[in-house]
Amino acid sequence: MLHSTLAASIPNQLPAPDIAQVIRWRDSSYAADLYIAAVSWLDLFTYLDQTPASEAELRGHFQIKERPTRTMVRLFESWGLIANVDGKLFATESARRYLSRNSSENISSYVAVMKYKSSVREIYDVLRLDTPDTWHVERGGATNFDELMQTDDFAYLNTRGMEERGRIFAPELVRLLDCTHDTAVLDVAGGSGVYSAHLLGRYPNLSAMILERPPVDQLATRCLAERKLTAPRARVIAGDMFVDPFPQTASLHLYSHVLHNWGPEKVRMLLDKSYQSLLPGGRVAVYSCHPDDRGGPAPVEEAEYSVLLTTSYEGCCYSFEDMRSLMEGAGFQHVDYRKSICNRSLITARKLANRPS
Repeated sequence: MLHSTLAASIPNQLPAPDIAQVIRWRDSSYAADLYIAAVSWLDLFTYLDQTPASEAELRGHFQIKERPTRTMVRLFESWGLIANVDGKLFATESARRYLSRNSSENISSYVAVMKYKSSVREIYDVLRLDTPDTWHVERGGATNFDELMQTDDFAYLNTRGMEERGRIFAPELVRLLDCTHDTAVLDVAGGSGVYSAHLLGRYPNLSAMILERPPVDQLATRCLAERKLTAPRARVIAGDMFVDPFPQTASLHLYSHVLHNWGPEKVRMLLDKSYQSLLPGGRVAVYSCHPDDRGGPAPVEEAEYSVLLTTSYEGCCYSFEDMRSLMEGAGFQHVDYRKSICNRSLITARKLANRPS
């Protein structure tokens, strides 16, 4: 109480950071390193100053991979360093002035002083190899997220972190996702079950199945019990979403902060599994950060978050058009997009009675 009283009495001339800013400090943590890698290891803006290029030409010139290149381009478009004109990428005036070696005002060497930082070099390797093995632990030798999630200590830490994040976003999901006519939700890779728990609190006729791999399944069972949610209202299914069949009793499949961890082939496979196992008329709901690319470059915060996902996981922030294409490719229709807080959004789509021919 004394600490709270003292904190309240401290004068502060600056606006207090809100939850969106607090989350952004974490989510944007790799964006500056990608910028340094592009300036120093690629000399990207000198090249674009001399030779406007398509994304494919950019990849060919620098011998870099498609997924991280797309993330890099979206970041620099959002920062105002690259402009896309009819599919050709141009360095903007500021990029030419300050980051092209053709300019007498360039500071590219100043930026490049940081090129040998381990995190910058790792991002350069992601650009070249598309292997996000940037996780390091003191024991076990795990270097990617999937391996780490099969260890007890990291699985516990990650699940606890996602539970904390879920306490911020789950009420928003409930506000955006109307489950009045749903009977059962399959919460795919649902972690602690925090999103399902909030949906069950709002919809008394809804039941939930949380699909999780060991050891997270045991953590999810414990978290549900702490919320006094037990079978048949809520239960945990131990399984691997990529390997094991989905139950065929759900009218809603929820992927909350899940698909952005994985590459498009795996996302496509999961959406196809959902389409095949959902009840006729059922829906898929994807809650994450989805830049709305129907009217220009991605917002800065969303482009920066995509860098973290690209360098640390197999995925990225899939834009609305990315997700629409993936969902419709699996057979879903009526794709809908709704903005949420902290740069998140909800995308839903419906399975009709029969797959469209």
